[in-house]
Amino acid sequence: MNCLTDICHGGFNARALTLAGILFSSAAWSAQPEESYLGLGFGSSDFPQMYELGAAWPGVSGVQAEESSQAWKFFTGYQFSNWLAVETAWVDFGDARVETDLQEGGTAALKLYSAGFEFSALATWSVTAEVQVFARAGVLAWKSQPQLDLSEGLPIADFTTPDKKGYAPVLGLGGQWDFNPRTSLRLDWSTYIDLADGDPQTWLLYIIRRY
Repeated sequence: MNCLTDICHGGFNARALTLAGILFSSAAWSAQPEESYLGLGFGSSDFPQMYELGAAWPGVSGVQAEESSQAWKFFTGYQFSNWLAVETAWVDFGDARVETDLQEGGTAALKLYSAGFEFSALATWSVTAEVQVFARAGVLAWKSQPQLDLSEGLPIADFTTPDKKGYAPVLGLGGQWDFNPRTSLRLDWSTYIDLADGDPQTWLLYIIRRY
C-alpha cells in the first residue's frame, strides 16, 4: 500500500510539474525578444502653460483656461530583447484653449492644436510572466497650430502665441498586462519637455497586438 501511495504521489507530482511547466511556458510571452507589435491608445493631455500664456497678455482682467484635452497615439514597436524595445508613434494632443477678459473691454482667445512623430526606446522589466513595467526616453518632432481670436480693433502684435514647431525630449513610465499571447493592455504617463512653450503631459490607455 505504501508503495502504491508513493507511486500515486509520484505520479501526481510529475503531473503537477508538467502542468506548471505548460502554464509557465504559455505565460512566458511577456517581453519576448524579436517581436513586432502595433498599438492604439486614447486618453488625455494636459497643457499647464495655457493659463500662463493668457495671463501674460496685456491688459488682462480674467483668465479661463481649458488645459486638458482628449489625446490619442498610434504606434508600432519592436522588442529587441527582454529588456529593450523601440517604438515609432504619431501623437495627437488635441486642443488646449485659453480665453481672457481685457480691462479695457473685449476678449482674446487662443486655441492650440498640437501633434507630432515620436521616436523612443523602452527599458522593460517583467514583474510576472504577464505584467511588465517600463521607462521611456525619446524625442518628439512636433508641430502646433495656434489660432488667435481677438475682439475687433485689438492689435495682433500685442498678443504672443507659442512656438509652432520643434523637437521635445520625451520621458515616461508605464505598465503593461498581457492577457493572452498576442494581446496586451498598457497604461502610461509621458511628459514632453519644451513643447509649445511648456511641458505638456499625457495619460493614455492602449490596446496592443503582437504579430
